[in-house]
Amino acid sequence: MFPLAPDWTHLSSFLFVSHPKPVADAIDHFRKKLDSDAMWIEIQAFSDTEGHPFTVAKQALANYVGGAGSEICLTANTTTALAMAYHGLRIRPDQEILTTEHDHYSHHESIRYAAARSGCGVRYIALFDAPARADAAEIADRIARAITPKTRAVGVTWVQSSTGIKLPLERIAEVVARANRGRVAADRCLLIVDGVHGFANQDVDVAHTGVDFFASGAHKWLFAPRGTGFLWGKADAWPELRPTIPSFDWETINTTFGVWADRKDLPPTQAGFVSPGGFVAYEHVFAIPAAVELHRTIGRDKIAARIAELNAAFREGAAKIPGLTLHTPCDPALSGGISCFELRGMPPGQVVARLAEKRIRTTTSPYKVSYARVSAGIMNKPEEVELVLREIRALAA
Repeated sequence: MFPLAPDWTHLSSFLFVSHPKPVADAIDHFRKKLDSDAMWIEIQAFSDTEGHPFTVAKQALANYVGGAGSEICLTANTTTALAMAYHGLRIRPDQEILTTEHDHYSHHESIRYAAARSGCGVRYIALFDAPARADAAEIADRIARAITPKTRAVGVTWVQSSTGIKLPLERIAEVVARANRGRVAADRCLLIVDGVHGFANQDVDVAHTGVDFFASGAHKWLFAPRGTGFLWGKADAWPELRPTIPSFDWETINTTFGVWADRKDLPPTQAGFVSPGGFVAYEHVFAIPAAVELHRTIGRDKIAARIAELNAAFREGAAKIPGLTLHTPCDPALSGGISCFELRGMPPGQVVARLAEKRIRTTTSPYKVSYARVSAGIMNKPEEVELVLREIRALAA
């Protein structure tokens, strides 16, 4: 199904998709339509005869998260989705954004750049002292104690690529909901989530977790075309954002174009007002439903169970290797599809390089404190997990 090189063991596929055949076929189908007649893109935007593939793509993602198509805006990746959320946030200079010490460059810098424009404050907190000993109740409690009346947004990552920890989204959402009691809309604290490494490997309806905004690339665990992603938001949360770029969302273009033509103000923000900006690689966007259908055919629950099984097996084996420090919790409630570790006396980059000599693809985490990472997906087999454990044991000896 995946055109991965068969002479390599691929334990880094969470990084970027290898298009599975159904997705590659869908891309090719729409590419041929565009190549044969570029006007097809305008016809499909306004004609029922083409089946409205833009709307179908949004609805496919909405079905996966458990929301509505009108709550989805399409982006190119997680980074863009986060930037749309934070740069659009209606926030005053006397307010702040609360985030964690553990988040990715894309999340931190989206916040920092937005704060520089608005004049608001930014605070960073640690959710745990040692990742392997993280506790769900303590994580929620630390966030609860850090929120103040000035906190306009809380930004967290569902599954951290820095540690492999999976945060308890529902608990965190409950904390934010309690903090919002008695607040007016302009002071409402919004929970914004970088969800890319939990989306499509957890059997969870994200729209039902209580988060306000959820940003994710679709070109990692979902196996959707490269250069696709989205920002989902609650219907009542979208008015808290301002559009940052002129949107070419075909479902809302009559509104956005109309107010431009008449020099009027936009009505309260809808998802479609926010993105995508300009023309995009439509053959990739329109092929998103093929990836969602692949997951539906296999079974989202089966995919999540397989990923949990393979990665739990790796962590169980890794925890027994002398000289190896496993930083990802073994508790399935606090772990997902990424395992972070280090070997005594060997830098993470060297671990990855030595495994590559054995034709095993792994990664390092791109953070100030970096770890080696192993991640198994549905393209992997138990024997491949056993293989990488065997080679790590040899490195540790």
